Amino acid sequence: MSHPIIDQFLIPFIIRFFFVFGILCFAVGVGLIFNHVRMYRFFGIMNQWISMRRSTKWLSVPRDTGPVVQRFRRLIGAIFVLVATFSTFVLITQIEAKSVVAALRLDIPHALSMWLMESVRWLLITGSMVAIAVGMMLMFFPNTLLAIEARANYWYSTRSRSRGGDTMHMTFDRWIESYPRTMGWLIAAASLFVVVDFGIFLFARN
Repeated sequence: MSHPIIDQFLIPFIIRFFFVFGILCFAVGVGLIFNHVRMYRFFGIMNQWISMRRSTKWLSVPRDTGPVVQRFRRLIGAIFVLVATFSTFVLITQIEAKSVVAALRLDIPHALSMWLMESVRWLLITGSMVAIAVGMMLMFFPNTLLAIEARANYWYSTRSRSRGGDTMHMTFDRWIESYPRTMGWLIAAASLFVVVDFGIFLFARN
């Protein structure tokens, strides 16, 4: 918690967020106590349903780039091989985990940072070698690559698995409507505690 980013940005943001959030909740609680009918109207304005399924439909539509790749398979395969070979050479001969850790100055134990950098380095090397193999197969063994892709390219629809995920659930709102003043007092008391608590932190830091 002594990192400058956490101390100068994250903690002040959290304190101000809960301070403002507590003030808003206190206003809602007071509104429920003294004029719950008007607060119901305000809730009706705020509770607007926006369907993410409609706006993200294009993300779940499969697009087959196979014909384009097969049309230019030698060119694409050559690019894969050249770029991946250069990347592998640089990662093996030019990149050292010690230099990367020293440049990043990570605020974690040295052994852990070295392990992370070496893991990332070898992961990139492995990925580059796989890219070389894919490029070679694309140029000289396209049928074999198509057979592998036929087994690997399986489409998973997130829309079918997330059906009903954007349905509005108004149970809590109905509960508040059943006991407006009781819930108003609870919300006001809890939010007042939050405002006072985080207000002390806020003005003490200033």
